[in-house]
Parts: sequence; structure tokens; C-alpha cells
Amino acid sequence: MNWKSGEHCESSTLANMLLNRGIDLSEPLIFGLGRGISFLYWHSKQMPAPFLGGRVKPDHLIRNATAALGVELFESETTSQAKAERELLAALDAGEVVGLKLDRFHLDYAHDSFHFAAHYLACVGYTPETYTVVETAGLGVQSTSRAGLAQARAAKGPMSSRSLSFRLGTSDFDPRALAGACREAIAATADDFLNPPITNMGHKGFQKAAKAMRGWCDALDEPAAAFSFLAHSIEDGGTGGGFFRTLWADFLDEAAELTGEPAYASVADTYRELSTRWTRIAHLLRDESEPAAMRKAAEEVAVVLEDLGQAERDAMSKLAVMP
Repeated sequence: MNWKSGEHCESSTLANMLLNRGIDLSEPLIFGLGRGISFLYWHSKQMPAPFLGGRVKPDHLIRNATAALGVELFESETTSQAKAERELLAALDAGEVVGLKLDRFHLDYAHDSFHFAAHYLACVGYTPETYTVVETAGLGVQSTSRAGLAQARAAKGPMSSRSLSFRLGTSDFDPRALAGACREAIAATADDFLNPPITNMGHKGFQKAAKAMRGWCDALDEPAAAFSFLAHSIEDGGTGGGFFRTLWADFLDEAAELTGEPAYASVADTYRELSTRWTRIAHLLRDESEPAAMRKAAEEVAVVLEDLGQAERDAMSKLAVMP
């Protein structure tokens, strides 16, 4: 099997699970059907640094996309590492590709300097000592020890789960239904973005993040480290560049072809331009470490965020009214 190593971990994982069932879809299409794009600003007292999220909550992309495609999804969680491994081995022996949620920090091939417990990969095989997994672009197919995988799956932290795994069940997938599924996913994504349940999310979160950012240099213990992490999470952390906006633009282009609706392609162009603004934010945050320069960068980023909030609201508003 020619496994897929895409840009984002959750959409790549589902792409390989579907491919194993004979359903070959592009990563942008899976990302879009999963209602993947969003915005979140979060900074609790327990967090050493603020978090900016550009995508839907963990696990929801796989759930949304499988529902849109008419493919049954099974999820399993357990605090027992032994049970988690038994279930994984049984699924692999049955010829399944299993999606796993974990902290890659613990895997043998990883060189991550930070913990992140909401990473996804596809497990496709095993030997007596190792598992074979499919990662995102740059890593591809890898091998890791059973002990390392068990530790990674059981890791705790923000957005973690208890050895969560995903398997696919029966399928009613019909390629002829993709056009309608795209329309429904776009409408639902726009509604979520324009009508967030809290002010930290959707278009409202931009203003909150911009206001908070102006005080980060004074409020954070290690602002340089926080800025560096945010830059990574925007541009390099499996986002496809531009904070997932490029992936969403590619999806809108594919949706335009499937539906015959050229207006989707027009909004795709808008999101490509928005993507460049997110890349600029990443560069501003990454390039400075001196206090005075960091304060200037924080102010510049805050201004860009305020403008982006309105621009993304306008783009989603256009999608919300399309038939």
C-alpha cells in the first residue's frame, strides 16, 4: 500500500484509514468535510503559555468527516495499556488500519522538544518488537517500539485522551454524494465560526487574543519561548502553512469543482491571502528575542490579528449565504 503522508496529522490519519477501505480522497477534502478550520484563543492558569488554535477541537475532524462520508466510526478509550495493546493487535490482525491519538514525544524516532498529547497517526502493522506507523510529511512511514507507543498513547496533558483509538466500520460511501456533503460541511463550518459558543472562539476570539497579546511581555514568565511555540504552531506544526488556511483554500477549490459553484473558488483565493497574513504573524513572533523588539512584535501581531478577525468573518459570511 502506498500510504499517504499529508500536512495535518488528524486528516492524514483518516486518509490512510479510508485508503485501506478503498476510499481514496485528498487530504484537503477530508479536512474540509471534517469542518477543520476554526479559531481558538486559550490561556488558563494551569498553562505556562497561551495557545492559539486554528482548527476544530481534537477528535472532531475525524468524527465530522466520517459522518459526512457515510462511514461508520468506532472509538475506544481505556486506562489499561495492556487492553489498549490487545485491541490494537486484534484490529491489525483483522487487516484494519487504526488511528491513534498520542504524544509523539515518547516515540523512538521523534525529536520533539515539547509535549503535545493531541497528535494522530495511523498504525498499519507490527512485528514482535515494533509497530509500523504513518506520520505526516517529512516523517512518512516509521517504526517505533511497543513500549514507546504504549507510553505515548497513555500520556497525560492538555487535550490528551486515554489511549484513544479509531477504527472504521461499515460504509455507505457514495462519490456522487460528495457535492452535497461539501455544501453541508461549508455551511456548518461557517455557522460555527460566526456563532461561537464563547468569546474565545470563532471570529470573536481574534479580538480577545489581540488584547491579551499586548500584555504578554509583562505577564508571561518566558515570553520568548511562548512566542517561539506560537510561531511553530501557526506555520510548522502540521498546519499546512498559514494556520490551516491553505488546506481550507484547497478544499474550497475542490468543492468548487465537485459542486460546480465558482463562488467557492473565489473565497478560496481570499483564504490563500489570509494564509499569508498568518505566515507573517509566525515570522514576527519567531524573529525577535530582545525585550524591546518583542514588545514591538507583539503590538504588530495584535494589529494584524484585529484585521484578520474582520477579514475571516467576512470570508465566512460569504460562505454562509451560498446555496
